[in-house]
Parts: sequence; C-alpha cells; structure tokens
Amino acid sequence: MSYPEFLSRDILAFPLVKILLSYVNNPLLFDRFASVMGDLAFEYMANEKDRVTVILDLAQEFSLKLDVVSNDSQSFFRIPLSQYLSFPLQDAQLHLVNQSVHEGKVSLSVNAASRWLAEAVHHSVRSSLPVDTNGLPSFFSESASSVSDALSALRSQESRALSGEIRFDAFPPCMEKLHGEIASGVNIPHMARFDLATFLININMSTAQVVDVFSKAANFDERVTRYHVENLSGKETGKKYSVPSCAKIREHGLCVSRTCNVGHPLQFYRREALRDTEEKTESDSSSSSK
Repeated sequence: MSYPEFLSRDILAFPLVKILLSYVNNPLLFDRFASVMGDLAFEYMANEKDRVTVILDLAQEFSLKLDVVSNDSQSFFRIPLSQYLSFPLQDAQLHLVNQSVHEGKVSLSVNAASRWLAEAVHHSVRSSLPVDTNGLPSFFSESASSVSDALSALRSQESRALSGEIRFDAFPPCMEKLHGEIASGVNIPHMARFDLATFLININMSTAQVVDVFSKAANFDERVTRYHVENLSGKETGKKYSVPSCAKIREHGLCVSRTCNVGHPLQFYRREALRDTEEKTESDSSSSSK
C-alpha cells in the first residue's frame, strides 16, 4: 500500500469516523467501533516478527509499563496488578481469576499481552467517544444522517435474517465445525464452548435449545450448562455477551477458513440467511407468475 493510500484509508479515516459516530450518537456503535480498533491492534501485533518490541512500543504509547522476562528462549511480560486492572477487560480469558499473579504482578505470555493491549486500545477509543461536534461544518451532520438511514436499513435486514427458524446451513465454517464436534460428543476446549454458545445465543436460540446442543458433550452437566448459558444470555445480569470477532476466533485457534470475507461470524450468518431468503422469495414470485 502506498503512503497516500495509507494516509487516506487509515490515518484520516479514524477521526472522520469518530466525528460521524458522534453525530449518530449510538453507544452500541461506539462499542462496535472500539472493538474493531482493538481487533486491528491485535492483528497488527500478531503479524509482526518482533512482537516483543512492538508490544513494548505500543504499551509506551499508552503510558503502560511492561517488564520483559526471558526464560528458555521464550519471553513473557510482568505487569503491576493495579495497572493490569486499570481498565475494564472484555475478554473473559483475561479476567484476573485466569491469570498467574506473583508479588503484585501479573505474568502474561506474548499472545496474552497482545490481547491485553488490544483491550487497552478498545478502552481508549471507547472512552474518547463521543467527540465534541460543536462548530463543525454542516457536511458532517448531513453525512451522519445518511449513515443513520443506512444503518436503519441494515438493522431491518439483520432483523429479517435473525427471525424465524435457526438456519444451520447458514453457519460460518468455524461454528459449523464446533457444532458438529459437540454433537458428536467431542470434548471441545473452554474458549470453543464460549464462542459457540455466544453465537447460538445471538442467532436467537433459546436457552433450552442451546443446552440441548451441549447435552451431547461427554462431560455434560445440565445444571452447570444452563447456569452458564443463562449468564451468557444476560438473563440474570441483563448483560448479553456478544460473539467474538473473527480476529478473536483466529486468536483462539478456531478459524477454519480464510475465505469467508467477513469480520464477524454473525455477518456470515446474516449474509447467508438473507441470500437464501431472497432467492426463495424470487423463486416463489417466479412460480406464482406462471
């Protein structure tokens, strides 16, 4: 990519998107944009050869201090506990209960440190929204109005895609594989269960249906499974967990296809469900006109 392309696509686009989002003033969009930026930060760190240096440089940008420790040709980071908890962590795997803490410091692998810094990016971007739009040219408010209209149309499409019966044939490859494994009694890892459960919940499967899916697992416990499903669906807390993005699914080692052309499993499901619905509607219209 040339520098002018990078300048227009990435550097200049960032503040413009923040301005438009601030005019629209939808907290859900703020969260989504922050998540995207966090995912991009993780991808950037994951794709660099010298990840340790990149992590340290990014941490310095956020005034975060990480100590590097080398052990048997491997590196890991130690982070002061107060700093580790200085912003909310969205990724359940990063919660303190899952970490090694010694002498007031949290130890993280290179990959975990990348995830933690991605969360720092997410928090920084989310905290910066909305921005002050007073005195800006009318062009921005007019553009934001067009964005709002487009989003309304998109939400209408998504609502149609997620209504009605569950479309197993519209599952993205990663979820199709996990669903098939759990149905075959395979004891899939914890993060795989989390990713699959949140996906099923967000395509509007009921608690009973999700529990039934996991009932095929070798170590199935109905009471425990129901508790976790209800927690993920927000039944008790009101906080419904979102499906991890494709970047996070790749990070969990669960991506099985690089040709989906989406950034999120729900995008794939909605696209395929809508495509089949539209094809069926066209077919029915064609048949009725004969």
